[in-house]
Amino acid sequence: MSATAKLSAQYMADPGIRSAVYAFAEDSFRVSNGGQLDDLMRQHLSPFDLATFTFYVATDAQRRPVAAKISGTSNMEWRRHYDANNFADIDDLLHSGLTSSAPTTWGRFRQEHVLDRSQRRIYDEAAAFGLRDGFYLPLHQPDGSMLGISMMAKQAMPADRGTLAILHMLSLYYAFAAERLELIPGKRAEVDAQSELTKRQIECLQWIAAGKSSWEVGEELDLSEYTVNEHLAAARKRLGVKTTTQAVVQAVLRGLVRP
Repeated sequence: MSATAKLSAQYMADPGIRSAVYAFAEDSFRVSNGGQLDDLMRQHLSPFDLATFTFYVATDAQRRPVAAKISGTSNMEWRRHYDANNFADIDDLLHSGLTSSAPTTWGRFRQEHVLDRSQRRIYDEAAAFGLRDGFYLPLHQPDGSMLGISMMAKQAMPADRGTLAILHMLSLYYAFAAERLELIPGKRAEVDAQSELTKRQIECLQWIAAGKSSWEVGEELDLSEYTVNEHLAAARKRLGVKTTTQAVVQAVLRGLVRP
């Protein structure tokens, strides 16, 4: 796992980041449709001057480009220009999502990758439309398809990892809320009976959500660190996720853990 992919788990221990993310998670339970969810996301993104954000199907199960919007807002002039010039065929940022699940910004991506003239042209022309930076998160699906969340800004975005962690977690909660509202094509928000957690698994996740380490959770519950990690591994398996942070997110969304 890359250092960038670890950002969410690392920075959720920061009270400022945790409170901002959990506030969105709590509020997302009160929305009942896509319009309300977009209004909520717009509100929470306003401190970052990110008024444009789009949740979309990026590729199908055969990795063929789809670019079908699920929810969010759009800069329609830029969208038409992007499509008219077939930028999806040469957009290295978009293609990087096929082999990575890490969030990034346009600025960070350009610093870390060597782009040819045609690829740099995308960013130059986006700037002409008033879009000078952005955030991108690929979301890989079990069937092999890929969803994406893109956010665009009129100015350079903060480069600190704390900002990236907040946008990463807000994006995940936004996607989970969209799934609960059944906005994602072909997906249902119902919970399989097999995914129910035990009382001890919920307790461990609750303490992890509070920023405790596995060792600290063991101290609270009078368990060994090994036993806590076993409970967390079982919870991840039952919830169908790979990381403990994702397990906490799912447990919160299902009302099993308090934000």
